[in-house]
Amino acid sequence: MAYHVVFCVSWFWPVESGAERQARRQAVELTRRGHRVTVLTRHVPDRPCVEVLDGVQVRRVIRPVSLGPLFGVSFLWTLRRALIGLADQADVVHCHQGLWEAAAAGWARPKMTVPVVVQPAASGPYGEYSIWQRTRGADRLRRWILRCDHFVAISAEIEQELRAWGVPATRITRLASGVDTDEFAPGRSELEDRLPPRPRVLFVGRLHAQKNLPVLLHAWREVLRGDSGSLLVVGDGPEQVSLKTLATELGIADSVCWIGSTPDVLAYYRAADVFVLPSASEGMSNALLEAMATGLPPVVTRIGGNTDLVESERTGLVVAPDSVPALAEALRRLLRDRSLRQRLGQAARQHIVAHYSLASVVDRYELLYTRLIEQSRAHTCR
Repeated sequence: MAYHVVFCVSWFWPVESGAERQARRQAVELTRRGHRVTVLTRHVPDRPCVEVLDGVQVRRVIRPVSLGPLFGVSFLWTLRRALIGLADQADVVHCHQGLWEAAAAGWARPKMTVPVVVQPAASGPYGEYSIWQRTRGADRLRRWILRCDHFVAISAEIEQELRAWGVPATRITRLASGVDTDEFAPGRSELEDRLPPRPRVLFVGRLHAQKNLPVLLHAWREVLRGDSGSLLVVGDGPEQVSLKTLATELGIADSVCWIGSTPDVLAYYRAADVFVLPSASEGMSNALLEAMATGLPPVVTRIGGNTDLVESERTGLVVAPDSVPALAEALRRLLRDRSLRQRLGQAARQHIVAHYSLASVVDRYELLYTRLIEQSRAHTCR
């Protein structure tokens, strides 16, 4: 049966990070399967208010005011109004982030007869639960969020935070993010001859405090004291200038290649030897999924989301957060041991193909949607 699924997400292409990229991929896959998907998202200058991207209708209806507390009020009000306007057309609402989007949907819930699914994007200090604790009006936001019907935890830590929020276990389902394992697969990179010499360590993501990149740069200096290699940094963000300055101060600028944002990230995965993710907080990193699917052995920090994907010494190496010596030693091991890289990289790809392909993840979301829609319709008919 085909459904009309409404996604709520703060940003959507061409502005996207991990949660937004995952929402886009799932929306396109659902559309390919015959479902109708409408995305409610924030207004972007120079983009139409309504457009169709890969068969997905995008409505840029959220128009927050960027002035203190007015941001939250205007975000909630404009999204709530759009949801109520679609209430008689939709079958299910899926919030791809768990704070403002979920609160707006919960506020609108009494005026809608369709179920609302909330999927927090991250845990830890940069996740929705921590941000909620620091937000003015937290109690009201929590009451609205808890009106939503069901919650998806993409990591064990997110599940724990949802329970702390007051969500009953019966309203939580453990699912995951997904990756196209046919697209993200090992292969030769057309960039091979245009990049610094191997071995190459790759980071992909936003240059943001959440990713803990100063720890990586300090660890990279330790690695270079006994080994050679190149560090490729793909992505941009608010910490770009300070990170480049730090690399210069540490004397490692010549070995760090700042790629910036690129639409062809696959070529960099294929051109690298090791993937590194030193984050302080994650949900389930798209970059980590992509790297593992491409056969790269990952070095990650022991935080929620990362440890759901990586088993240390089997599908990668896991190190303590904020530990420069531990991160340096893990990188050094992989750079020196080609057979270890190959063994971990092959196991990483096999794990992702078996459990985290986009098709299998969307299968599970379809089953969840069906169950919630049928329950909602049965309740409405009583």
